[in-house]
Amino acid sequence: MKPGIPLTLSALLLGSVGVNAQDLDRVLTYRDSDPFLFCEQGQDIRQAPLRCWMPVPPYTGAFVVLPHCQPVNPYGKTWSSDDTNSFRQYMTVCPVGEQPGRWNGPGRKDMTPHQH
Repeated sequence: MKPGIPLTLSALLLGSVGVNAQDLDRVLTYRDSDPFLFCEQGQDIRQAPLRCWMPVPPYTGAFVVLPHCQPVNPYGKTWSSDDTNSFRQYMTVCPVGEQPGRWNGPGRKDMTPHQH
């Protein structure tokens, strides 16, 4: 395992701070700035099929590093800038939220009002 990866993950976690609603559009650049979808699903799998992390319930900061990536797999994929940036945004935005509710809108939540 590369020695810098755990240190980088720790720095990302320690450097994360909460965000208020007014700052959300500046902080969250993934999933069309939709915190509900982003906190539940992370990066869009259609745009990042080999993402290195994903959220896990209760979607308020819990996550898992996927097994095809470092540091879990020492020979695995290194984190891309999108992996790092989206993870940083997840750790900034999602711990501030509460337990997400159920989707009650028409269609799929990632397709309403458009695909994101």
